[in-house]
Amino acid sequence: MKKQVTLLGATGSIGKQTVALIEAYPEQFELTAISAYRSIDTVLSIMKHHPIKAVAMPKAYESDIRALDASVSFHALEDDGLVTLTHDATDLFINALVGSVGLKPTLTAIDNKQDVLLANKESLVVGGPLIKEAQRKSGARIIPIDSEHAAIRACLKGRDPDSIDRIVITASGGSLREVALDTLDDVTVEDVLKHPNWKMGAKITVDSATMMNKVFEVIEAHYLFDVPYERIDAVLHKESVVHAMVHFKDGNVLSHMGPADMKIPILSAMQDSETLRYHSLFSLENLNRLHFSRMESERYPLFDLGIAVAKNNGMHVVTLNAANEVAVALFLKKKIGFNDIKTLITQCLDYFDNKEKLTLENVLNHDKSVRDYAYKLFN
Repeated sequence: MKKQVTLLGATGSIGKQTVALIEAYPEQFELTAISAYRSIDTVLSIMKHHPIKAVAMPKAYESDIRALDASVSFHALEDDGLVTLTHDATDLFINALVGSVGLKPTLTAIDNKQDVLLANKESLVVGGPLIKEAQRKSGARIIPIDSEHAAIRACLKGRDPDSIDRIVITASGGSLREVALDTLDDVTVEDVLKHPNWKMGAKITVDSATMMNKVFEVIEAHYLFDVPYERIDAVLHKESVVHAMVHFKDGNVLSHMGPADMKIPILSAMQDSETLRYHSLFSLENLNRLHFSRMESERYPLFDLGIAVAKNNGMHVVTLNAANEVAVALFLKKKIGFNDIKTLITQCLDYFDNKEKLTLENVLNHDKSVRDYAYKLFN
């Protein structure tokens, strides 16, 4: 029987690749509910090729959706449409949203005892303790789609989680890894978006260049695998062939290798058992050498800052994420320079305290306050 899929963030990078996989395996999967923030032409195209029953988008697009198919249930994002769509989630619930907007639907799905296939790392970044508590009550699982966390999950299959000694996550170094440090003030948006290994969305590509993406992945690993921060490392690995390594207490080390292809972890998460064949171009014969090196603090100062914030936990992590989202958005709009990203984040961390209790309401209110403050700083 086909698995019906609810996909949040259908028009983003992960969303588009998920749609392509559903189309590649029509006997196994059926896309029936989607959300998107814009890209109405892409949404209409998806509706023409899939049996979509429900759509969540801004109210402005309702007439376009109705004009194509009046029977489709439309949920306005302004009216908590993501949560409404999540309440009616199908066999597979995939959260491919970008940003902290993904937290509330993630918690909603877990409260409904629905497993979450998670590409929205910010859910765990800003609400990790809330998600862990919700999981404890409902028993729902988080199945990671990130390549690094999918790799860790693969290494742990059949092994006792208590046997983990250390986790190592690899980082490509991003698009600016070879750029002279004294020229970073002059790099353009176009320079930053030219990732050497991966085809990703704009926001995550910028995060890869600042290494904030790796901060978020360390936080993810902390919550997904219950490993303390002191036993999670990140190393530079420019080939992006080894996605993660797990050191076990008995001295064994398992590494996960594969091509830089996000469809592999997406398909892995979508399967109960890994039986679907996927054509991979990965070949050991084409590998001449692999390089690994320490994280460069001089080139990636946000990594050390982000890990320090993560270890302190609490509302400062929400500040970190919200400030970063604003900074990246302003950079992509060419309103600030690349080095201003760190400046904006640092100013927000200095301005906001870390005293509030971590509740969903407080997280959402604090997130908004940080965004408002950050936009005023540079607008």
